[in-house]
Amino acid sequence: MKKFLVLALLVVSSFANENYINMKNCESIKLSRYTTLVSCHNVDYLIEYKYQDDEEKDNIKKITAITVKDQKIIKSIGK
Repeated sequence: MKKFLVLALLVVSSFANENYINMKNCESIKLSRYTTLVSCHNVDYLIEYKYQDDEEKDNIKKITAITVKDQKIIKSIGK
């Protein structure tokens, strides 16, 4: 039973390590003060920010996922 538990932990840690390494390959480019492009795993995310006086409020205006064939709005404030 202990061998199975150790083997399971090793397998889970190897998958977690592989995903962590893949996340390091993402790039972030600040296009302007209120726009950032994040490129990760053949998907680009265009993040548009809005000016917000209150630091605790959400300042993301719109997030758009862009692939080779499609683009999809993930979040929008609707204005």
